[in-house]
Amino acid sequence: MNYMKELNAFRDWLLMNDLPTSAIALWHTLMSINNMTGWKERFNAPNSTVERLTGLSKQGLVDARKVLINNHLIEYQKGKRNQAPVYKMISLVNSDDLSSYQTLDSKSDQTLDLTSDQNLTIPRQKRNGYEEVEDEAKTRAEDPYVVYQENFGVMRPMITESISDWCSFFSAEIVVAAMKRGIKQNARSFAYIESILRGWSQQDLKTIDDINAYETQTSQTSKTIPFPKHRDQRFETLQRMREKED
Repeated sequence: MNYMKELNAFRDWLLMNDLPTSAIALWHTLMSINNMTGWKERFNAPNSTVERLTGLSKQGLVDARKVLINNHLIEYQKGKRNQAPVYKMISLVNSDDLSSYQTLDSKSDQTLDLTSDQNLTIPRQKRNGYEEVEDEAKTRAEDPYVVYQENFGVMRPMITESISDWCSFFSAEIVVAAMKRGIKQNARSFAYIESILRGWSQQDLKTIDDINAYETQTSQTSKTIPFPKHRDQRFETLQRMREKED
């Protein structure tokens, strides 16, 4: 599963389909967890962890999960005793995944047949050597939802919606650039990120090149502004005293 392709496909899907912000937040959180597990076909995700990362309540998680199931975006199996629930992300890019999807009736006790634990214990493999690891790291660094969760904290539904709106207005690359500037300034709040994005919008900056050129110009301009010359008052006082003595 290609992370960036799935993110782009999900954004395109949202243009044609309505989802509550809680379901959007849950989808991104599950994708992030799946990414961290090394893209297992099925993976465990404890309710407590998912609730903490999404900011959803217990009932909010249940409702959002039903929405994703009904929209054929995930498969879900309730966790057995002392085990976390099991999820499978339904690819929006891979047509085979979509055609083979079987709807789970949320009102029944039907679950996926996971009699083998092999899928849950496969360690991360480097299928293409270090290139795949590097690509995955690059993908995580380019995903605004992952960057926010790893550096700013809980991504609540309203923040998820705002990130999605800014990505549509600019691009994911520019939103990540704003987050990185916030990190450098040690200003880890979404309000600060939005202030940066609004500033770029007011300056009609549309690409990373535009932003870099603007900031370079601004930096050079600030360097050319002369500092005000303040005369040393102590020196002036001594000078006047000496003049009187003379």
